[in-house]
Amino acid sequence: MQDTFSQVLAETQAGDLCIDLGANVGSITRRMALTGADVISFEPDAGAFAALQDAVHDLPNVMLVNKAAGHQPDSLLLHRSAKWSPDDPSGHTQGSSIVHSGKNGANKNAIRVDVVDIIAYIEALDRDVRILKMDIEGAEWDILNRLIDHPVLSRIDCIFVETHERQNPKRYVPMFEALQDWAEQIERPYVNLYWV
Repeated sequence: MQDTFSQVLAETQAGDLCIDLGANVGSITRRMALTGADVISFEPDAGAFAALQDAVHDLPNVMLVNKAAGHQPDSLLLHRSAKWSPDDPSGHTQGSSIVHSGKNGANKNAIRVDVVDIIAYIEALDRDVRILKMDIEGAEWDILNRLIDHPVLSRIDCIFVETHERQNPKRYVPMFEALQDWAEQIERPYVNLYWV
């Protein structure tokens, strides 16, 4: 998958638009922005967001949004790892989720965050999306299920998603298989469900 993503990035340029959902501390946002494309990055965790700001402070083509991406507007708890600590606010934030509460007392570290309806957000943009990358710890299922029959899908070139079927294999593996079948049957966008 990373090779495919790198190939798509190699063909991405100034004038293109990329959206990074679940930007965390900014490594993918930075890679996208270095192509010259404009990048909009969503990261709800305040600690990760501060590190994201530091990672891309020198890139004027990046817009940062300190909110979660979801399938509808909301205000939800963002569940952090039980290992998260205010002494290292950007550490242990990669698995933070508005969907899964985690294990081992992770709720004690939860914070309330605003959620943006990402489909409505893309609809309101005045341009198409070259790359939509989703690594949003379980919130991708509802977004993908809404996208399947939504007109905004035709305005996206490539979608890279990390699905989180391991959270509940009995429920999510059949959903993954159905999405993979759908992705293989459509011409556009290119959909890769193996973001890791």
